[in-house]
Amino acid sequence: VNLNKSAIFFSRNTPEPLKLAICDALNGIVCHKSSRYLGLPLGIGKSKKE
Repeated sequence: VNLNKSAIFFSRNTPEPLKLAICDALNGIVCHKSSRYLGLPLGIGKSKKE
């Protein structure tokens, strides 16, 4: 796995201590909602109005 190109995206319900523990164990990079992949934002979910 190329860690320079890897990221970890957590649900907003994930407790902060758990996020930090997982990132420390995997040497991962936390992905924020403002992150993009192929020019598209990652933080977009499906509509909750339906």
